[in-house]
Amino acid sequence: MTSSISSLHEPISAMGIKLVELETFLAVAECGSFSQAAESLHVTQPSVTSRVQRLESILGIQLLERTTRRVELTADGTRLAIEASTALRGLFKVIGDLRNETQLARQCVVIAATPMLAALTLPPVIQAYTQRYPSVQVELLDLQYPEALAALDSGAANFAVIAFEPRSERYQRELLWREKMVLVVPAQHPLAKFRSVEPAMLVNYPLMVIEQYRSLRAQIAEVLEQQGLVMPPVKSVGNLNTLLGMLDAGMGVTLLPHVIAKRNDERGTRIVLLEGLDLHRDFGIAYSQKIDQSTAVTSFCEFLRQHMALEAAETSAKA
Repeated sequence: MTSSISSLHEPISAMGIKLVELETFLAVAECGSFSQAAESLHVTQPSVTSRVQRLESILGIQLLERTTRRVELTADGTRLAIEASTALRGLFKVIGDLRNETQLARQCVVIAATPMLAALTLPPVIQAYTQRYPSVQVELLDLQYPEALAALDSGAANFAVIAFEPRSERYQRELLWREKMVLVVPAQHPLAKFRSVEPAMLVNYPLMVIEQYRSLRAQIAEVLEQQGLVMPPVKSVGNLNTLLGMLDAGMGVTLLPHVIAKRNDERGTRIVLLEGLDLHRDFGIAYSQKIDQSTAVTSFCEFLRQHMALEAAETSAKA
């Protein structure tokens, strides 16, 4: 059975040994240098030397030997380093776990997301997360792309889940998944009878795209230009609901991520693949470079990573 504190011959605190002295000794042992240990601990080298000397004085033994190149452990120093590092690792782990659990219980997570992701991708993730961590409050901000970034800049959101545009140094980004883009047409549209079409077949039909899909529009225009063809008229809209309404009204054809297109099958639309074009959108998490994330935010992001990885694996298995 594990010995209790009261059964020890003499408490460590009664010997005058301080935790900071053991931490400093272990830093020197790991770095093999007083100066490097001081740098890693963000203290001066004389402070490191003083702490180690005091520990040696209390124990009455020499723990370290200086050579011309580095600091070496004595036999007694090696024994202490092994036991102390094991004990402190266990102590730090349980303290960290307790602090994380406490922070999770007290914090909330605010997510900014563009309408398509806020409506279709994130709700099941948030539901599953809050079932596992009921004490964490998760708030979802349904925003257009510029407003989602503005929420990051102002601190109104902890992070954003968005489609990635050309890189901005203001944000730290993490790719979570990639969506193949497909052509979506009304059920009665002339292209609805085809499983796939070449880009040249688009020239006679107005193309409707969400404003953030400008890069995809440029890809199609480049392919058509190479064939001596002109890009069809393009209508840009601000959000998914407007786009779907225009699609239902037969105002043109559009591009959507495949998973979103599949979920809209019941609207009477048809999915058509584009041949000879690798059209895709990258989605993931964007953070402000200036803000350290809380434990709750880190926890949710890890949960989101696992969820999207599982979805990707299931999609691959069905393919």
